[in-house]
Amino acid sequence: EVDQGEPIPPAMIAAVVGVATAFVILLGSLFQVIALRAGGGTRVAESLGGRQLTQDSEDLGERRLLNIVEEMAIASGTPVPPVYLLDEPGVNAFAAGYRPGDAVIGVTRGAVEQLNREQLQGVIAHEFSHVLNGDMRMSIRMIGILHGILLLSLIGHMLLRSLRFVGARSSNSDRGNGGIVIVMLVSGLVLVILGAIGSFLGGLIKASVSRQREYLADASAVQFTRNPPGLAGALKRIGGMSQHGLLKHPNAAVASHMYFAQGVYEGLTGLLATHPPLEKRIRSIEPTWDGTYPAVAESAVPIASGRAKGSRRLAEATAGLVGESANPARDRPMGSEDFSRQSAPAPSAFDRALVPVPLVMSGAEQVGEPAAEHRRYAAALLREIDRDLSTAAAQPYSARALVFALLMDHDEPIRQVQFAALDRMITPDVVALTRKLLPKVMAAPDAARLPLVDLALPMLRMMTAPQYATFIKAFREMVNADQRLTVFEWALSQVLVRNLRREFEARESTATLYNRLNKLVPEVSVLLSVMARVGTVPGDADAAFRKGVAELKSVQPVLLPASEVSFTALDRALSKLARTSPHSRHDLLMACAATVCSDGIVRVKEAELIRGIADLLDCPMPPLCGQLELEYAS
Repeated sequence: EVDQGEPIPPAMIAAVVGVATAFVILLGSLFQVIALRAGGGTRVAESLGGRQLTQDSEDLGERRLLNIVEEMAIASGTPVPPVYLLDEPGVNAFAAGYRPGDAVIGVTRGAVEQLNREQLQGVIAHEFSHVLNGDMRMSIRMIGILHGILLLSLIGHMLLRSLRFVGARSSNSDRGNGGIVIVMLVSGLVLVILGAIGSFLGGLIKASVSRQREYLADASAVQFTRNPPGLAGALKRIGGMSQHGLLKHPNAAVASHMYFAQGVYEGLTGLLATHPPLEKRIRSIEPTWDGTYPAVAESAVPIASGRAKGSRRLAEATAGLVGESANPARDRPMGSEDFSRQSAPAPSAFDRALVPVPLVMSGAEQVGEPAAEHRRYAAALLREIDRDLSTAAAQPYSARALVFALLMDHDEPIRQVQFAALDRMITPDVVALTRKLLPKVMAAPDAARLPLVDLALPMLRMMTAPQYATFIKAFREMVNADQRLTVFEWALSQVLVRNLRREFEARESTATLYNRLNKLVPEVSVLLSVMARVGTVPGDADAAFRKGVAELKSVQPVLLPASEVSFTALDRALSKLARTSPHSRHDLLMACAATVCSDGIVRVKEAELIRGIADLLDCPMPPLCGQLELEYAS
């Protein structure tokens, strides 16, 4: 006879069940968040049936969409995100990803067909506002938490379904199995009920938070475009369609809080609606609206999967040939020549002008808050860029040639060394295209260099892993060709490599490790010591350094001699500084801007360096040259 022992106290049972429930939710949430972070926004877009667009599309609407996204990205200081088209007749859009560097924009076919340029511009500005306000990270976490809660119901259903097998076995065994059946029945029912209640309450919280973020994104979009009728017009078009913004894809509900408009059925009460009513959103933008929606002629044109040309076949042409070379240019101490401007062809309108100091300082203040003047500047800059260069940025294989051309030195002997490296590692067609693009790259304004890299990034992300390995080897060989590296070349290369590394290499953690800068005084000293020597004569470095330190309240860095600072040290410093709190990174950016502005003279290249530093610190910074479009107007 088996001794049954003392019965288990109910309190202990409740504690075990509570801990197990919390563990399941935590584990499920953590798994889902990690999976979404690893896949970036691409994972979300593809789960909704999205197809990535390229500039070689024959569809005018698709090309218009891509041009709007490029313009908005340059104006907001973020890398140009990949754009996905969803085969849905409703008018809707979304932004997905964990950070600006891995964001994607998704747009439905209905939005491309039903909205004019101003309306579509308002929708895209709304989505970029979500990117800049950090809403994407919140959305990913929310999806993870809700997934963990839903996991309870799934486990409960599994337990209930397994009862029939346990019941069949218990009829042929001892009576003890009856207790197991009862435990499984009760546990299954409890888990299903807890999961249902948790999902409902989680949905209420998700809906409440999402509705408030939608109002904020609408307001930011109006500030960005300075065109309220555009955004309001898009919302009116949605209201005038029978389909509205609803999506038919079976996974649509998972990302319901990410959409521009309500994407799934909200129920009779509207309690779980993740978006405010269209009427309220329109009136918040256009208070005098008469309440009528326009009549919309709806059509459903299927997406032609063959529209995009086979540019990937051209991308497969490259081949990996050599191993990584050493890079003494990064390890040697910086000299005064590292901070000088290289000789260049006759400057363009952008290069002749000095950037006003107040504009530089206000630009550092406007991190994540682009305005209409930045969008107008981005449009002017895109017009300034040679068409052949913008076309090259839109193809996977030619995007590599464009980057190689951007890395070419102005000195002919050094260029010959760089081309020799390309001849050893890269296929002849890419090298030939690099030579063809080089004169136009040399003539391009300094202000176009970072935007050209941003334009090329979506296509560079389409490389295969072997192509990426070869590309990076060739990239490093070219940078190391002259055994020296200017600060401006370094910033350009770091922005490119950092954004591609997220796609092809193990993702580095971005969690905040340092809440205050006083734990990183050596790193702050390295950064400001470099910035103090940019565009200044040696005797002015100390005064420039002090200007930057004045922006930092609780840190007292030390000006380091140029002989003690290397690009390797700067890389290491920024990798730590990027993991400080958002407030600390903003202070660092203000200190960099104040340092460069200390002599009252800021060249375009110096302004672009600050934007490069901002990108490395994960602080999306609008263009600093926003007033120069007046030269084109005149």
